[in-house]
Amino acid sequence: MKFQDYDINNQIKRSLDDMGIHTPTKIQKIAIPQLLTGGRVHVIAQAKTGTGKTLAFAIPITNQISPKQLSVQVVVLVPTRELCKQVHSVVSKLTKYRKLKTVEIYGGVSLERQRDKIRAGAQIVIATPGRLMDLYRRRVISFSNVRFVVLDEADRMLDMGFLPDIKYILFTAMKGVSPRLLLFSATMLKQIKKIARQFTSGEKLIEINVSKDDITVANCKQYYYKINDSKKKYPTFVSILKKEKPKSSIIFVNTRRWGDKLRKRLSQEKGLNLRFNTLHGDKTQRQRELVLADFRKEKFDCLIATNVAARGLDIPHVTHVFNFDLPREGPEIYVHRIGRTSRMENDGKAISLAVKDNMKMLRRIEDFMKKTIQEVVMHS
Repeated sequence: MKFQDYDINNQIKRSLDDMGIHTPTKIQKIAIPQLLTGGRVHVIAQAKTGTGKTLAFAIPITNQISPKQLSVQVVVLVPTRELCKQVHSVVSKLTKYRKLKTVEIYGGVSLERQRDKIRAGAQIVIATPGRLMDLYRRRVISFSNVRFVVLDEADRMLDMGFLPDIKYILFTAMKGVSPRLLLFSATMLKQIKKIARQFTSGEKLIEINVSKDDITVANCKQYYYKINDSKKKYPTFVSILKKEKPKSSIIFVNTRRWGDKLRKRLSQEKGLNLRFNTLHGDKTQRQRELVLADFRKEKFDCLIATNVAARGLDIPHVTHVFNFDLPREGPEIYVHRIGRTSRMENDGKAISLAVKDNMKMLRRIEDFMKKTIQEVVMHS
């Protein structure tokens, strides 16, 4: 089934054509028909990033709200500034012909400018919880006409300590408004389900789970190199890079300090012909945005990153993910990392280095995914 076959506005179909999107992904096939219903149906969906979840909620929502009503009709809550900008970009492209006004709201920039955009008749607000609460308490924004509220990457918002803010927005600021709830999350924590049930009390709540098949893992070819001597880890990795010749890759490390050191060493290696940059928590928000912008524009080939890049970054052209360090946090972080490739059901390759101490973690990852990671032997 193509998007042209869906019972959606022709202006949205035209936008999808402009975006080069014609066939729905699995999460879109399941979620969109449920959300196109006019009744009081709420959806809680478990789906990995990279599976098309933004359009899964954006298409039915933008199909149902009114361009003539100059007030906030949709609120999308996201955990980070980066994701806020990504979702805003997708929704803006989708609503180009419907002429819906979409505003991105996050901290660290002029509050006055955001205030002016809301007062100019914003209809879709994509926001981080803290800044949205700030604007609400200043009486800049009203939720009285909100028809849909979306929690995007709800699990990550809980990880980042936004639970009190989310509860305040849903149960206090939106009290008596009763919008439809759309909740998307990579993992479905008990707290998330509890919030959804409380908010939708007695109404129809549909649960969707496409993570069972784990699209991002299924389409990713996974390999590991066993390193018997930790001193051989770096030269082995250089050999792997020379062998793979990645067009665009993310190299995950566990510490910021080692990320900077690795960049310096790799940049000095003869015969690699690769350009490197780093992304980690020591960089300011502005610096991180510039690095990601350059990576999207393919101004460098390899992004060396800590787990700050493991989730929420949508960079379609990544061909390889390298785990120079296997994650210490557990198997789920590994899955999030390799999900940076295999975007939108495309193929990708993930290669990990495993010293002796890492083998137990590697087996845990295999058990978690119910999948064997193939060992590659480096021939001298």
